[in-house]
Amino acid sequence: MDNQLMVHFHSKDGDGRHYSMWKWLDGYWGQDASFSGRDDFGLYGQISFPASRFMTLVNLLVKTDDWSKQTNDYKVRRFVGDAPNEIWLVEGDGQVYYSKQAALTSPHLKNPDQTAFDMAVHIQDFDRRWGFQGWLGYRYNPSETCFRLWSPLAHRVELVLYAAGEERARVYDMKRGKRVHFADHRKNTRGVWSLTIEEDLRGASYVYRVYHEDDFYQETRDPYSIALTLDNQRSLIAAPQDLVPENFKVEHGANAVWRVNNPCSAVIVELHLRDFTKSASSGLEAGLRGTFLGACQPGTRNACGDVTAFDYIRQMGYSYVQLQPVFDHHKTYDADGNLNYNWGYDPENYNVPDRQFAADQKDPLAPILEMKRMIQAYHEAGIGVIMDVVYNHTYSSFRSPFQLSVPNYYYRMNYDGSFQDGSGCGNETASEKEMYRKYMIDSLSYWAGEFGVDGFRFDLMGLHDVDTMNAIRSAMDRIDPRILIYGEGWDMGRGLPGQYKATKGNAHFMPRIAFFNDDERDAVKGAEVYDQIKRGFVSGQAEEGRIGKALLGSLAFVSYVAPNQVLNYIEAHDNYNLNDLLTLLHPGESEEELEKRVYLANALNLLMQGLCFMQLGQEFQRTKLVATGQNGEYTDSDYARARNSYNAPDAVNAIDWNRITRKADLIAAVRDLIRLKKTAPEFSCKSYEEIGNQMRIKSSQGGSGLVALESLGASKKRYCFDNRKKTLEIS
Repeated sequence: MDNQLMVHFHSKDGDGRHYSMWKWLDGYWGQDASFSGRDDFGLYGQISFPASRFMTLVNLLVKTDDWSKQTNDYKVRRFVGDAPNEIWLVEGDGQVYYSKQAALTSPHLKNPDQTAFDMAVHIQDFDRRWGFQGWLGYRYNPSETCFRLWSPLAHRVELVLYAAGEERARVYDMKRGKRVHFADHRKNTRGVWSLTIEEDLRGASYVYRVYHEDDFYQETRDPYSIALTLDNQRSLIAAPQDLVPENFKVEHGANAVWRVNNPCSAVIVELHLRDFTKSASSGLEAGLRGTFLGACQPGTRNACGDVTAFDYIRQMGYSYVQLQPVFDHHKTYDADGNLNYNWGYDPENYNVPDRQFAADQKDPLAPILEMKRMIQAYHEAGIGVIMDVVYNHTYSSFRSPFQLSVPNYYYRMNYDGSFQDGSGCGNETASEKEMYRKYMIDSLSYWAGEFGVDGFRFDLMGLHDVDTMNAIRSAMDRIDPRILIYGEGWDMGRGLPGQYKATKGNAHFMPRIAFFNDDERDAVKGAEVYDQIKRGFVSGQAEEGRIGKALLGSLAFVSYVAPNQVLNYIEAHDNYNLNDLLTLLHPGESEEELEKRVYLANALNLLMQGLCFMQLGQEFQRTKLVATGQNGEYTDSDYARARNSYNAPDAVNAIDWNRITRKADLIAAVRDLIRLKKTAPEFSCKSYEEIGNQMRIKSSQGGSGLVALESLGASKKRYCFDNRKKTLEIS
């Protein structure tokens, strides 16, 4: 590999005629490398470090040709993905800078610009000066279209417009706002560029050309895009009437009868649209498999005549379906041009439904229309639709509309100009900054207001800040207080002080926002921790005490405000499916005994206080273990793929709908538990006081294999979770 690196160097004397570089890899002698030109910062040159692999750390120094002067040795990090691997060095400064703006603050410059990196590290002052609280994007009507882009540090901005059906662009200068109002950001337009074109632009497309310097620009899609051209390269203008399918209507409040009034009675099922119907066993015609329309197609059956897909969801009685990412995300293709499988946690355009799920691949508006038709079908069936949203990072750090329009603002940056990476995906966004917080709220409001989405599951929610999550909760309350908000409250990243993170441990700061309950998960089924598998109650581990605490709302684990902050789950898209984990823990066990363990785990999960979350298939022992070894043996790769199937083929991820015939009795038993969770008041208490008055643990002696729960209300029932018999006995 070439392992290329672009180097910029600022010398104290400004004379670059006698400077060159010396480059080397650890353990190897180095060699000379030359600069190739000058710019306003100083010398620049592209060098490479040939090696048989990607190099994450390389070395260089800058010297005079005769070695009479030389800098410190610089250890330079290189980054994977689409990173340009570009650095800025200042003579006398031992710091490697990965952003020009950060380098301009170096005290070793003759005239350092102490404000050049404010957008990244001096947040409050920058937001006070530049924040804006009006609409952004475009507003269309037949006589004119108005455009707005927030890009406060741009030297100038142009709109590059393509009329419908034309490839020749027209270029327009945009005007910077002039109003300054630090106290009221609705009036603070100095960071906003706007333009009105007085003609009908229906079907036109555009990009913004943002000049970061007088002679340097980058083109970007609109961060507020709601539709894209078929090549995904330009933002698309659509008339509002073109975005509404026949008979589609968004309902909130009393008219949204499918939304639960008490979240603690909700049963949520997670599914991936492709997995849901991609298999021929779904009974769908080939053209609809893996699509929005396929996900709401009634009347489908498997080879044995049992209902599948949409009708199956209705039959099970779930309150909500949670869709893994359906917004536009990054894609890769194989050598034949076929789309490679990916769960979709690689955001590119947050407000655009992903075209891969559209049955009609020729109409650029089809993803919007078909997704709305799907949501309407679920609503008419009495089922809410929740979106899995991934605002904590973007696929690209450098080519995202955020970075192209306002470099280094929307992300958490280190002082050296590199991106913080609490997400593990190359960057993490900065929800605490005013304009990214605004973006998140605007985006969520768009999905709820225009599509009628009923809730949002936040990926890596712990990377967001408490104030933003509470602001989101308030914004959704203005639409409908019953819109659900929950997420992964794991403590990741170092960009925020601990008390500001939207983590599970800070749940008491965020009323009516729910958190995935890994305490309950681990107690019930066990877990995989850094590839080490541990047992839970249903596998014979002495977890009776923790099970009893979880059944009463898990307040013993976390200082929740109310049970509606507790999202109980034993299986999700991450990690092994319940069936596969239990198979690994109990090799050689009969199918009948394994099925009993699966039933007991489901019974515990469904009858815990709080919301209940399931992954589609945990009720019929869905498996992702597909043997590829000789003689049908499982390889290490097969196990690794089942544990993290984000890019595994359909053979691993697609639902096998023929399995529901073989597991009909187990499905019926779980369906009864879902009905009990939704209808029995004692399993959906609204407060911890109510739990104390309604339920008590009668027995939870460690090692007994028995947890007994007693209802103190009108039913006076006793629920005995018996791991010795692997049963739930109700008396």
